[in-house]
Amino acid sequence: MGMASSMRLAIALLFAACGVVVSITPPIRLPASMPVGSTEQATGVPTAVSITVPGHFSNFKEAIEKGPEDVGTILVQPGEHRWENFLEIGQQLDIRGSNGALLPGSLWMKKSSGGEMQGVEMAKESGSCIIFEGGQWVIDSCRLVCSRWAVLWCRCECDVSIKNCFMGGLEDGPGYCVNCQDHARTTVEGCHLERSSGEYCAAVAVFHSVRTRVQNCNFHDNQFAFRAVTAKDATLELIGNNINGEMWYDSVRPGNLVEHDNSQDGVHMSEATVQGASPEGFFDQAR
Repeated sequence: MGMASSMRLAIALLFAACGVVVSITPPIRLPASMPVGSTEQATGVPTAVSITVPGHFSNFKEAIEKGPEDVGTILVQPGEHRWENFLEIGQQLDIRGSNGALLPGSLWMKKSSGGEMQGVEMAKESGSCIIFEGGQWVIDSCRLVCSRWAVLWCRCECDVSIKNCFMGGLEDGPGYCVNCQDHARTTVEGCHLERSSGEYCAAVAVFHSVRTRVQNCNFHDNQFAFRAVTAKDATLELIGNNINGEMWYDSVRPGNLVEHDNSQDGVHMSEATVQGASPEGFFDQAR
């Protein structure tokens, strides 16, 4: 025991003899330096951690599976970050892509997940880029391409906002650019969707009881722009879109539908409303 510790113990015993209770606690020692990329309150306590791949971890998969629980942001550096099968994400985090960073794999966003993905490029040769099972996600300014399946598959109770993204196919186009099923809530805004192809395919498909809004998007070189399947309880708003080519897969329409201020092959389309709702009504009321 050092001299300082011995003196503190002696003083405590003296006060105890007089009936005074003294708490002996060692002095708080803040870390000499915080981890790279962490944010810090005035108290010196880290509030979130930002990690870089490669850097803090050798690859993206390792960062997801072995990163700290309080990670706030993963910054993906230039280069190819490949993994096999689905990579599950169950935490809240943001994923930022640097120019030249490529994620050639599939992500599975679990119900406990949520966050934002920005500036990321993903390419999946056979399968979906991202499957959303739940959580709230914002996908912003990303380039997402695949062959077969759907580029983005929105399922269950997920709430996904897709903004300013490019979605399309590789050599063999995807079945869908955005596939909405179950009770998913999805907005697609300011995006470019192209090269969805196949026997039962369309750029955007709605199933079941989804709530989907597609606004100010460009559709190019798709077999069909939209498809509705077992969708009598589905809500779909189509507002201000430019469609090049065929619009609907067949005569089936969602139970709740608004078509407002769209154009097809350069020709402004007439307004269309099913179930008597206004263009502002369906989606907001459903949410």
